[in-house]
Amino acid sequence: MRTRWLIACILCIALTIALVGAAAAASYGDSGHTRADTVSRMHDSVQALYGAATDGNRQIAYRAGQQLSIQLKTSSEYAGGTAYGWSLVNQYAASLLTKLVVGMTVVKWRPDAVRIKLAVDAAEASAAGMPQTAMWLQYKPVIAEDIGRVKIAMERQDKKAFASAEAALGTLRERADRIAGAAAMVNKQANVKSLNDSIAYAARLLDAGQRGELTRQLSAQLFAPVEAAAAQLFDTEWSAGDNHASVMAPIGGGVPHRWIFSLSSFISSLLAYVSWRKYKSSPYNVLSKQKPDNANPIILKRKV
Repeated sequence: MRTRWLIACILCIALTIALVGAAAAASYGDSGHTRADTVSRMHDSVQALYGAATDGNRQIAYRAGQQLSIQLKTSSEYAGGTAYGWSLVNQYAASLLTKLVVGMTVVKWRPDAVRIKLAVDAAEASAAGMPQTAMWLQYKPVIAEDIGRVKIAMERQDKKAFASAEAALGTLRERADRIAGAAAMVNKQANVKSLNDSIAYAARLLDAGQRGELTRQLSAQLFAPVEAAAAQLFDTEWSAGDNHASVMAPIGGGVPHRWIFSLSSFISSLLAYVSWRKYKSSPYNVLSKQKPDNANPIILKRKV
């Protein structure tokens, strides 16, 4: 009995050590568990901030913005994305809080909340290995419509054609700025810069057109660079590695040690109970001794 109990204890201890070692050797371990909690809290803060911006609730927006700002400063790991993209999110959060403190209307700080929402969503989609599902890519037809409105305005045969086109171009510039952080999360900041530069160049040409310094023939090809830059920005031909990136955690990753000890304790308790039940049902053991043939066997109580 004592030998079997000792063997069971040794096996339980060995199992505990093996499981704890596997969890500690994993790339995440407890830090992965903490990272998952941090990412979840950041996601909740962004959702609350976006909802408050939609409803125009300044109190909830300020509280969510503060929480997000603290999480961005204290967290050493984020859910995917790039360092530059997260630096833009920090800038957006700081800008939003400043506008809330000085009492600006929701129209002024809502764009910052939208930028944060799009950027964090792009980072999460990238971390999941599916960057093509990010929300910011839905701006592709919207920007195409903005470019179409600018071109239609330029087709007007009057002096207000350039003024109308410039107003439509302002909307296009706002949308490009809104998705800049999200595009940076997938290393497309160069494409955003190219789009902004082409928009700025088109704006200068429109200004020249208003002053009568731009011919109609040149203005007809004014937005070719803008269209080309937008097409490159929304090119979703992601690399095969990104499309098929694994979203599974490594073996042992995110396994808290308390569950390992709980499992080991349960196994130890179960073995102890089974041994005790067996001893209770048969507490005596037959011992073989050197006795005459007609002698009765010696029966002793088991030692626990």
